[in-house]
Amino acid sequence: MASESSSAVIELNDADATDTEAPSVTDDTQEPPPLIMEHGYDIAVKVDAPIKQLSTLETFVTYRVRCTCARWESPPFVRRRYNHFKLLHKRLSSSHPLTAVPPLPPLHSARQQLDRYSPPFVAVRCLALNAFLDRVAKHPILTLSEDLKMFLTTPDEELDKVLKSDTSALNLWGLSSALYGGGGGGGNKQTNGARVKDPEFSSAAEYLASLQVKLSSLCSLTARLYKGTVTLSNELAGMRRVCDAWSSGGGGAAAAAAAVSAGSAAASAARARAPLRYRATLPLLAAYAGAQADKIRARDALHAAHVAGAGPEVHNRLEQASEALRADLADWLPKTRAEIKSALLELADRQLGAAAASLRGWERALSMAEDDGVVFQTVSRAALSSRHRGDDDSSSASRLEDVDLSS
Repeated sequence: MASESSSAVIELNDADATDTEAPSVTDDTQEPPPLIMEHGYDIAVKVDAPIKQLSTLETFVTYRVRCTCARWESPPFVRRRYNHFKLLHKRLSSSHPLTAVPPLPPLHSARQQLDRYSPPFVAVRCLALNAFLDRVAKHPILTLSEDLKMFLTTPDEELDKVLKSDTSALNLWGLSSALYGGGGGGGNKQTNGARVKDPEFSSAAEYLASLQVKLSSLCSLTARLYKGTVTLSNELAGMRRVCDAWSSGGGGAAAAAAAVSAGSAAASAARARAPLRYRATLPLLAAYAGAQADKIRARDALHAAHVAGAGPEVHNRLEQASEALRADLADWLPKTRAEIKSALLELADRQLGAAAASLRGWERALSMAEDDGVVFQTVSRAALSSRHRGDDDSSSASRLEDVDLSS
């Protein structure tokens, strides 16, 4: 793959793509920081360092994928493109039809067609792919998949040959469709699933539907917050440049302009690193909740067929689906709650930290102005209006005094 194409590192130092967790763009020849396994896991993965590959037939972005695992040996890194992640997701879904596989970030829309190589888009996608692979690696079932091992350890030049068949052996045998009602017999009997729902999973389905709605709203709010933060940072940076030019010209207002420049610079720097992680991970959490709800609906369809009098094969599939759901939800729900809580607390800390740093910057700017003999005075809108009314009354009185009343 790399031998037949040239590559160019995508610079992610754009003002709209800065973040403390933004993917690094260091060259593959440089030694990356080591991966550290979290407590309770025997594997750690990382997706970073996007590179734009230029070939004679197409242009695409590849990502560096690193892995350290106690169960197998892995190369220092491999390079994968989005299509490889997509094939991995498809193979995992085929091999584990009873498990909700973590979702991938969606393919770029028609509106994003021209911006799919822009630094902000690539940065968000890289963070989303890292979140996807990290969830797969830490899943109690998916982490043992041979498809994951193949994805993480196969050399770049051999991966396309291995993945030329985009379905796993389990799906070729026809087992994946049989587990959810595609095995023939009584499983295809039409039933009214809404009347025969099992109450065991009804509360979980309602919770997942509510969680998906709340996460979607949170995605919209964080997107607006990100856009507003970037806009405000750019406006403050523009104010700083204007005040710098003003102060360099000298004059009586030079000291005041320098103070305002220092304050706007501090406020802009405090908001310059708008968080990208939430734009990447929160939509995936919402999609993951939807995937779990889909598994519950599929299980309810099996339960409806069983109640309608289907054969023992449907009962066996129902038991398998129920056990898989219990295990999956028991692992997924606490992890998701902890992840949402951590994301909200971190986002709140970021906003408070930016506001505190901005306040300290303006306080230092005010101190500079006072040291230079320049005094800034804040006046409320009500006081300003009353001052204007007082000026109007005094001017009217002076006009009355000028009128000659002797006539």
